Amino acid sequence: MKDKTAEIHVAMHEALKAPHQRVTLCQTRRGLRFWIKRVERFAPHLWLVKGKPEQAFDRDRQSHLYLWNRGVAVPRILAEGSDYIVVEDAGSSLTKFCKDAYVTTVDKLKACRAAGRALARLHAMDLAHGRPAFRDMCWDGQQTRLIDFEYFSPSKAGRLRKARDLGIAILSALAQGLEGPRYAQCLLLAYLAARDRQPKAMPIPCPVPNSQSRVRK
Repeated sequence: MKDKTAEIHVAMHEALKAPHQRVTLCQTRRGLRFWIKRVERFAPHLWLVKGKPEQAFDRDRQSHLYLWNRGVAVPRILAEGSDYIVVEDAGSSLTKFCKDAYVTTVDKLKACRAAGRALARLHAMDLAHGRPAFRDMCWDGQQTRLIDFEYFSPSKAGRLRKARDLGIAILSALAQGLEGPRYAQCLLLAYLAARDRQPKAMPIPCPVPNSQSRVRK
C-alpha cells in the first residue's frame, strides 16, 4: 500500500508541474491510472455565464465527497489540494464505451442496464445527479460510477429533479447513434426494475478536513 501511495504521489506531482489542463489522465509506472481535476481557467468575461471557476470546482469537490460518504457509486478521491483533486480511474465513459467498435453490443447493453440501476439507487436515496449524461457515467466492466457534480445539490430531490435526471440520461442514450434507442430502452427498463430497491452502500472513507495537499491511503 505504501508503494502504491508513493507512486501516486510521484506521478501526481509530475503531472501538476506540466502545463495546466482542467482534466488530466495519469498513470504510474506500475500502470495504475488516475485522473487529476483542476480549477478551470477561462476568460474573465465568461464568469457571467459559468460563474467563478473556483466556486464551481469547490462545489464539484464537496459534492463528490458528500456522495462518497453517503455510499453512492463515485470514484474514490485519492488526494486533494487547494485547487485540485485526484480520483481513481472509473473506466470508460458510456459515451466512449458505446462508440467503441471493438466492444460487443451485448457488453454495451450490459453497461446501459448498470447505468439505469445506478441512477435508480441514487434516486432511492432521494438524491439527484443534476446532469447524468452518458459522458458523466463510467463503466469499468463491473459497475457504473458517476462523475462531474457541478449541477448536484445535496437537498432532498423530488419527482421533478429525478424526472429531469432520467430524461437527460435517456436523451443522452438516444444521441449515441443508430443503437441509441436500444441503449435508452435498456437503461429505462433497468431503472424501472430497480427504482424501489434499497441503495447498496460502499465503504465509507475518512474525508480530508482541510485543503492541504494530501495523498489518501
